Amino acid sequence: MAGQIAEHIVVQELLTLDDSTLTKRYFWRRDKDGSDAEVDFVYKFESKAIPIEVKSGHNARLKSLHLFMDECPHDIAVRVWSQPFSVDEVTTQKGKKFRLINLPFYYVGVLEKILSAL
Repeated sequence: MAGQIAEHIVVQELLTLDDSTLTKRYFWRRDKDGSDAEVDFVYKFESKAIPIEVKSGHNARLKSLHLFMDECPHDIAVRVWSQPFSVDEVTTQKGKKFRLINLPFYYVGVLEKILSAL
C-alpha cells in the first residue's frame, strides 16, 4: 500500500510540471516472455525519455531501471525516494554507465530544473 501511495504522490507532482490536462503519464514494461520488469514512469524531457522509479521503503533494488537504461540512448535516470538528494554514477550488468538522480519526494516539483542543470 505504501508503494501505491508513493507513486500517487509522484504522479501528482509530475502533473504540476505540465499545464496540459491532456498529457498522458507513461510507464515502461519489458516486452519479453516471462519478464515482469517495469519502470514506474517515463518522463519526457527535451528529446529524452527519462525513467523514474519510485521507492517508498529502503529497498534500493533497481533491476528494471537497469534493464531500461541498457536499451536507452542517453545516460540519465531518476529514483524518487525518502533519502537525501544525490547523483550517483551507476553501471548496469551489461556495462552501461549512467547517472542516477536520487530525488527526495519533496524535490519532484523541481525535476525539470535538476535535469536542466545536468
